[in-house]
Amino acid sequence: MVIKSLTSLGLYGGASLNSVELALLVSDGLDIQKLMNSVIVPYPEDLALSLRKLLAKRSWSFLELEQNEEVQKVRENISNFYCECITEFCGNEKPDCIGVDGLTIFNEPQNKCSYQLEDGHRIADKLKQQVITHFRKADLLSGGQASPLSPAFFNFIGQTLPKPLLFIDVEAVCSIIYIGESGEITAYDCSPGIAMIEDWTFRHANMQTDYNGKLAALGSIHPQVVNSMLKHKILHKAPPKSLDVLEFADKKEHLEGLTLEDGTATAANFIAEAIYQSALDFLPAIPQNIYIGGEGIKNPSLLRYIKQNFAPRKVINLTEINPKLTAIGAQIAAFNAVRRIYGLPITYPNTTGAYEPMTGGEIYEYANNTQN
Repeated sequence: MVIKSLTSLGLYGGASLNSVELALLVSDGLDIQKLMNSVIVPYPEDLALSLRKLLAKRSWSFLELEQNEEVQKVRENISNFYCECITEFCGNEKPDCIGVDGLTIFNEPQNKCSYQLEDGHRIADKLKQQVITHFRKADLLSGGQASPLSPAFFNFIGQTLPKPLLFIDVEAVCSIIYIGESGEITAYDCSPGIAMIEDWTFRHANMQTDYNGKLAALGSIHPQVVNSMLKHKILHKAPPKSLDVLEFADKKEHLEGLTLEDGTATAANFIAEAIYQSALDFLPAIPQNIYIGGEGIKNPSLLRYIKQNFAPRKVINLTEINPKLTAIGAQIAAFNAVRRIYGLPITYPNTTGAYEPMTGGEIYEYANNTQN
């Protein structure tokens, strides 16, 4: 196979319960020659509400997800929305490949099951383009946790940076990626992320999130609540491990009874404490070189708490490396799509626990008769 650079579009539906990310880049799967434009698109209000209703049930089995009419209707609607976003974003220009990493609503890696709300066949047929999605399946079948999917991307970003170094990716859940002095990579999901804050503000104020971190800035942290939430057993489980937005549903109840502002501040502080504690517990050492990115860094209060925990080390925003590193979830999906085409791994034994380095992603070709 001749390896050439491809223009790849990535769509990431797991950064938030309120929006999706899209990004274009040029890559040969080994290097990224160019980071292009990106955009964040809010979900339509009715679609966002239907997603929250699904997540609120929290009792689906994998088989029920596959067979339930309500779930499949939401899957159809969100896939149609993804197509609309991609069409508007690309205009008349078609990328060489498209990678779609949708919202995870079910995650049981111990049973080799993970469910994302995207329909690869529908998206490919509507766009009349090859689409790569379901990046987790191969890793699950090889004994892995199927998350995080970001190490290859961050390994490229970090290739010219002094090592050892640590990346913190703050999305709906948070993950950390450690690259040692010899280039060895350790990565794992480490804590809840902005989905916890979004859930709190939506349920208690009908707000999609804590815009600009203002609620947390006005609130007071309740240390006893934070300490109680930090006892969650998944936080003390050694890597490899993956999380989803439902993992901490029971611990979120500890916030009840707090004011809107105090609950927001306490949730944000808990996320920051959990990230730091996880790095302290499971990394060889916390390096001086720490870089942070993801949708969550748009919340100044959350970012401030994270920086305070890692002080006196400096936590550097990824946009200081490259101002285009603003939609990294979508950029990761785009990069992984190229790596799938060329059979390059996106997960490794030290990142997910897979038996061997694994490529990931199912390739969907569009049909001659487009399904509407």
